[in-house]
Amino acid sequence: MNEAETGDVATAEDRLLKAAEVQRELGVSRATAYRIMTDGTLPSYRFGGRNGRRPMVRVSLKELRAWLDSHRVAPESAA
Repeated sequence: MNEAETGDVATAEDRLLKAAEVQRELGVSRATAYRIMTDGTLPSYRFGGRNGRRPMVRVSLKELRAWLDSHRVAPESAA
């Protein structure tokens, strides 16, 4: 695999997700996805927001998956 192909793979594995994509990944409502993207629950990136426009908020797919892994609850053992 050459360097260009490796870069494409890295890009595909770590892209910035919109609220609707976070919604699908987490199985929550779009409003909930947007709220956790903007209230600091999920690590997010903000762009724009000038001239009266709302800033764009995005979440890294790689960081979202790491966040999910860090919030995984171990199953309780049967006693």
